[in-house]
Amino acid sequence: MNRNHKIRTPVWVPPWGYAEGWLISIGLLAVGLLLQVFGGGLNPNALSWPVNMYIALIFNGLLISAYLCAGNTPLVSWLGRVPAAICSITLVTLLVLVMGLILQDDDSALPWIRRIGFSSMTNSWPFLLSMMYFMAALGMATVKRIFPYRKKNLCFILNHLGLYIVVTGGLLGSADIDRRLMELRQGEIIWLASDDDGHVHEMPLAMELIRFEKEEYHPKAALIETDTHRIAAGTDLDIFEIDTAVSGNLGNWKIDVINFHSLSIPVDDRYEPVLDIGAGPAAFVRVTRAGFDENITGWITCGSFAFPHQLLELDDNHSLAMTVPRASAYRSQVMLYTPDDKPMIVTIEVNKPYSASGWKLYQYSYDDRFGRWSRTSIIEAIRDPWLPVVYTGVFMMLAGALYLMFKGKTRVNNVGYGKSGSMGPEMSNPAKLQNVKSIQE
Repeated sequence: MNRNHKIRTPVWVPPWGYAEGWLISIGLLAVGLLLQVFGGGLNPNALSWPVNMYIALIFNGLLISAYLCAGNTPLVSWLGRVPAAICSITLVTLLVLVMGLILQDDDSALPWIRRIGFSSMTNSWPFLLSMMYFMAALGMATVKRIFPYRKKNLCFILNHLGLYIVVTGGLLGSADIDRRLMELRQGEIIWLASDDDGHVHEMPLAMELIRFEKEEYHPKAALIETDTHRIAAGTDLDIFEIDTAVSGNLGNWKIDVINFHSLSIPVDDRYEPVLDIGAGPAAFVRVTRAGFDENITGWITCGSFAFPHQLLELDDNHSLAMTVPRASAYRSQVMLYTPDDKPMIVTIEVNKPYSASGWKLYQYSYDDRFGRWSRTSIIEAIRDPWLPVVYTGVFMMLAGALYLMFKGKTRVNNVGYGKSGSMGPEMSNPAKLQNVKSIQE
């Protein structure tokens, strides 16, 4: 008889392990799908303030009460152990992968995908139940280390409680995120903003557009089909940036840029550099076809709102064109009015928001019909009242990581040698020596 043979514990017999965890995961997923199919999706605004705060208080109260009053029951005891953590994380990860593979908020998705909520995952019952499962496991593991408190558990508490606060703030606070658009125009003070539903709101601040600025990359030269204006087959990878004295090959054609103006206007049969409103890029080029001595010269431009684009015809089927330059950066210089401060001139740039009166102001868009000469700038104002909660959790995790680094370094430094260079008493035990080697590794 093999004494090393491990006796398999029946399912649902304490202590619970992975088998019960996978069954609970499958059961929650099945219940979530049934609720989604027969009850429909969740209303994202249903968890807005103060409902989200009540949910947080009730959920946390239940976790603490369950541990203090029923900590020895199989379910509560199992929730704070590794199998519950692994199974809950796996379920959440599975749904996140599905969310990444399926386009979200897509009305053209297959009917059955929309029916089970996979095209709007964050507002679906399966996602909600899986996150509650994960939060219950994470919260119970944290509560077990807090009651009773021991100093050796400080690092664990900082990391896990910090993560718990971050996820809680992100989930419950998502319904309170307020996004509004303010369309600014030169010479007008704007204090009204519209939300995603088109409702107009009065803001606690006002702005006036002083100047809109846009920086652009140089345009590119492209070989296109004259009839369709599509890039010629096989030349899409050969497109090159236009600049004075630059050369490139597009298919069987060699293009030499003789002169390039980043801002110009047409004058008779040429383009002259100017800084006037409506100016656009233009280039004078020489084009030579492989195997031929003759060349073609002329101007090309992508045009602007003030004048049309111009192509250089190469043969009956192909022309040389200039692409519209891509924006490298754009910003708005605005006069900001707030109740507490004097009016001030601030700059709002892409990826560089400005904070005022509890709102973050982002450069969102502009009137692309006029490009760099736009006299309209669209600013997105975002208010997230739960952001301090998320930051608190992040700082707790950082503190936990620093404490773990300091603690590990201290343990290594405390392992020393005797005065004569021989090992101290703490190193004489082989088991302790092996622990020290593990720490150092």
